Amino acid sequence: MRLYVYAIIDSNKEMDESNKGLCEAPIYSIPYRDIGIVVSNLDPQVQIKTEESVLKHEEIVEALMDRFTVLPMRLYTVFAGKEEMLLRVKDHYEDFTENLDRVYGKCEFGIKVIWAGNVIKDRIASAHKDESAPVNAVQSGAKFMKEKFEKYKIDKEFEEEADRCISIVDEFLNRYVSEKKLEKLKTDNLLLSAAYLVDRKKKDDFMEAFEELRSSGGDLKYMLSGPWPAYNFITLSHSGDRKFGGPDLIETILQHKYPEEKDGRQL
Repeated sequence: MRLYVYAIIDSNKEMDESNKGLCEAPIYSIPYRDIGIVVSNLDPQVQIKTEESVLKHEEIVEALMDRFTVLPMRLYTVFAGKEEMLLRVKDHYEDFTENLDRVYGKCEFGIKVIWAGNVIKDRIASAHKDESAPVNAVQSGAKFMKEKFEKYKIDKEFEEEADRCISIVDEFLNRYVSEKKLEKLKTDNLLLSAAYLVDRKKKDDFMEAFEELRSSGGDLKYMLSGPWPAYNFITLSHSGDRKFGGPDLIETILQHKYPEEKDGRQL
């Protein structure tokens, strides 16, 4: 019987779980030294890459978060059996304990900031067009270089404007944050996609600051998801190991849980 792994927790005690995992199999914890690996048995014939399994994975991990410090595993993390799994856990034991200590008492929030990037870029391009002097069409080389340089200047100004807006948003929220990961301009209109690790004692302050930021007016649109377990703040010394570690699963979860809100959950 295969094992489906949901999370690593900071307890090696046995779990009496009323929650059911994938395929309604009972979840339980396998102890290793002072940590636990939360699993359920999985029939080898069962297809697990479904919408239902994504939601069930998230449901179990969030339930665990109420009682333990949790390191969520990747979706569809499966081992052939207990012995294989424990060998891999042994390889990563120090990573797991360091991560559990680091995220103890903390939770993750996701922030997205949308702006009218296409409009801003068109405005910058229009300003450069008005300022540029005509080039003789015969001078094809000079024309080519001029066009390349104009595009460089437009892109540079666009990024500078993005950096300015992101800095304002980040400085406003940063006072409540332990760690953060910021991604700028994943698309022209997605100004910022960020993950913030926040002490649970500051969770309400962080959410109030976000609400204040969102209601401050202006042309930016703000979206918040969470609190989540620390999906984006697990680091492994063996970065090539694809079974363990919490990648950015939040997008996948939100797409399945709230398909009508592709950019995240608004409070």
